[in-house]
Amino acid sequence: MRVGIIGLRRMGRPIARNLTARGFDITWFSRAGDAGLEASGGLSARSPAEVAARVDVLLSILPDAHAVENIVRGPAGTLTAVPPDTIHIEMSTIDARRKAHLRDAMRAAGGDMLDCPILGSPATVANRQAVMYVSGDPAGIEAVRAVLDAISGRWVYAGAFGAGTSLKYVAELLVAVHTVAVAEALVLGARLGLDADVVQNALDDSVAGSASWKQLGPRMRSRKWLPAQAPIAVLQAVLDQIADASRNADVDTPVFAAARSVFAKAVADGWGEMDIAAICDQVAAPRGTRPGAQ
Repeated sequence: MRVGIIGLRRMGRPIARNLTARGFDITWFSRAGDAGLEASGGLSARSPAEVAARVDVLLSILPDAHAVENIVRGPAGTLTAVPPDTIHIEMSTIDARRKAHLRDAMRAAGGDMLDCPILGSPATVANRQAVMYVSGDPAGIEAVRAVLDAISGRWVYAGAFGAGTSLKYVAELLVAVHTVAVAEALVLGARLGLDADVVQNALDDSVAGSASWKQLGPRMRSRKWLPAQAPIAVLQAVLDQIADASRNADVDTPVFAAARSVFAKAVADGWGEMDIAAICDQVAAPRGTRPGAQ
């Protein structure tokens, strides 16, 4: 099975390497190029259309809806050359209604598109510890099951097309809330004069602890904000989508709104490229203070 990958930014590279390591022939398109993939056997293409013409399965993971629409509908987009029966695994986190229009265009061309956003970081993808939320036609999912299995680790069938994006919103809501909660707890403990190791160890396996506490607590205490595992600006872009989805669903989310405001403040203060663990400094520091990077 030949797989085409469009988008080799932070998440696309480890996905491509996972597929190559598991025996898939890959063709990729990236404006910036990737010599590492060329060395490992991946073939480069000059456009999304050229990728589509060469492969059985398409995969894309891009930063925003405009980029996704351009690689599908653009003058050198996949729709200009995609063979019938091609399945497009679309992993970008964008509004599912906009993505559904692209799915409809793929179907008109004789193929199909799946909505498959991923929760994780480049490191968790590389280690096959990320989770992908797969949604769309079950027959199409079954046809590309081997590819889904190879991408990043565990995947979950979320339901009909668009359910993957909805599930990603629920997950990222919790990531935002938990991140701010961990930061507030650590800052409060420090201001109360508690030893940071005692606080971490006491809560790790208690009813007050969580997976976020175990993962983020050490990152916040180490104060290593760069290189970012999960940049603040990347999460903030998703939080804006969640806010829109919450309004459209007529759901009041006061805890999420408070957490989102902390991330928005961090972006406004110029911290967007920092890891989300830097939110600990955002909670503790005066406005405009840049977090220390070690």
